[in-house]
Amino acid sequence: MSTNTEILRKIVAEFPNLQHEKKTLEGNHEMTFREAIRALYPTLRDMKKRGFSTREIAEKLKEYGVYIELSTLSKYMHDLEQEMSQKSKPGSTRRVKKPASQPADSANAHAPATSSETE
Repeated sequence: MSTNTEILRKIVAEFPNLQHEKKTLEGNHEMTFREAIRALYPTLRDMKKRGFSTREIAEKLKEYGVYIELSTLSKYMHDLEQEMSQKSKPGSTRRVKKPASQPADSANAHAPATSSETE
C-alpha cells in the first residue's frame, strides 16, 4: 500500500483547517460514555447538589439504558469537576506532571565500565 505526493499536499493544505466536531445532544447519534457524561454534566452536578449520591445517579442512568459502572461515573464526574474548576480560575494553566526520575540505586546505573566491557 502506498500514497502519492498529490494526496500528501492535499492533506497538508486541508488538515490545519479541520475543526473537531463537538458532540452535543442535538440529533440522534452514538456517544461514548465520557461524551455522554460531559453532555449531561450540568444536570448530573445539579442532582448531586440536590442530594443524589453518585450511586443513585448511576442507577437512574441505568433505568434509561445508560449502563455505566459506578467507578467510571465517579471518575468522569471528578474529571469534569476538576476541568470546570480550572476554567473558572482566572489565569489558570494546566500543569503537566513531570515523569518520575529513576531510582538512584538501580543496578549498575552509574557503575564504571569494567576492563572487559571496554575491550
